[in-house]
Amino acid sequence: MNRKLLDPFEPEYPEAIEACLDDEYAVKCAFSHNGELLATSRSDGFCYIWDMDTLNVMRKLSHSDTALAGLSWSRSGRYILTYDEAGVCVVWDLQTQTVRVRVEFGSAIACARMHPRNSAQFVVCPVREAPSLVTIGKGESAEPMIQQILISAESVDQKTKAASSTCCCFGKKGIYAFFGTSKGAIHAVHTATLEVTCSVKLSSSAVNTVARNPRGSDIVTSSSDRILRVCEVYLPGQETRRKVVAAGTPPSITVITKIQDIVNRVHWAQALFSSSGDYIVSGIQHKAEHNIYIWDKLSGSLVKMLTGPNELLEDCAVHPLRAIYASVSTFGIIYMWTRVPQQNWNAFAPGFRELEENIDYTESEDIFDRRIVQENGGTVDCVLERILQDAHAVAGADETEMDIDVDITDNDPLFSDSDSQSEDDGFVIPVRVECDDKLPPTTVLSELEAQQPLTNDVPTESGQTITE
Repeated sequence: MNRKLLDPFEPEYPEAIEACLDDEYAVKCAFSHNGELLATSRSDGFCYIWDMDTLNVMRKLSHSDTALAGLSWSRSGRYILTYDEAGVCVVWDLQTQTVRVRVEFGSAIACARMHPRNSAQFVVCPVREAPSLVTIGKGESAEPMIQQILISAESVDQKTKAASSTCCCFGKKGIYAFFGTSKGAIHAVHTATLEVTCSVKLSSSAVNTVARNPRGSDIVTSSSDRILRVCEVYLPGQETRRKVVAAGTPPSITVITKIQDIVNRVHWAQALFSSSGDYIVSGIQHKAEHNIYIWDKLSGSLVKMLTGPNELLEDCAVHPLRAIYASVSTFGIIYMWTRVPQQNWNAFAPGFRELEENIDYTESEDIFDRRIVQENGGTVDCVLERILQDAHAVAGADETEMDIDVDITDNDPLFSDSDSQSEDDGFVIPVRVECDDKLPPTTVLSELEAQQPLTNDVPTESGQTITE
């Protein structure tokens, strides 16, 4: 589909379910940075990589026999982080389909996220341990460096005496990492110094999830008190929606919008931003309902409610570029929500006119005549006139005009930005071709070459051959 033909004023949220992916054991799902791949973590310890164009499984990664708790993509899409309930984190390299690093912790992992700019770093939030920043070594035999983060003394576990967190996420550039605790607080930690630079108390209930805005500096949280909170993060020297923060001032976190279902008082499965960052998307965990709510970020008003089948919703994900949502049901089925795009051909050809209904066209009598008699009595040769017009058009063309180069493509601004420092931004997952023949391709090729000679031998009457 050509993105330039899409209507820019079309709503960015889907309308109905277009496809279903039967994964059977899926628990969590997440889109890659460019939206070309969808990863699902399963309860049987596997991680499936789905292609969004063909809706087929491209990779099957065997993590362990323990159920996976979640996953996280790197910015390039080459590496993916999987973690389970036994405290094991594994970073996979999709290019070689091998394990890049494996780290074990002493308790189950509540959340883990990869750095948005550095694929060699990720944060981990164990249940009964302090959150840690893991840095992968450069060599193959180098051990990963694990640095613990002391976020607060309020969330100290009584058994392990460690300040644990329930969820985490990175900022847009990865300078800060945000941690939610069971005491209802959000802490902003500088990833270079590992010091808490800002903290805010949202409520007395635990913070279940926290997610960042892909197009801004704000975050959204979901707590056990069934309230979604949109928080504006003010970084030094950054111009925000409400005020301009002077350089040198520490970052601050301010709640700007609260969202809740006053009537039903339902629990939220996940809270995310839309692809443009203007809407809040969240699924509900209520009885046997599979509904997704969409709110306006600033006003908090309900914009759309997507109603699905009578299955409990486990998790949902938002496509980073298009109006596509993915939701996981309790039966392991992945539902793809989207809308039928209306292509705007006027944007491609300004002289193109769209017809709302059919118009009867009446042909003139001389439309196929070569010579047309004008009103003044003169005649015009249509074929000769057309040839002259084409000749004038070719002569008037700019000789300095460059030919179309199909080998070089410009970077799409939606896929890249000036802050990217990754070397693998253009990574494409390799495709493996499986042959059904028993013989390897090299053996088959050698047999064909043996049957067909490389030279053209022409026999003569005397029995000799002449090579052409």
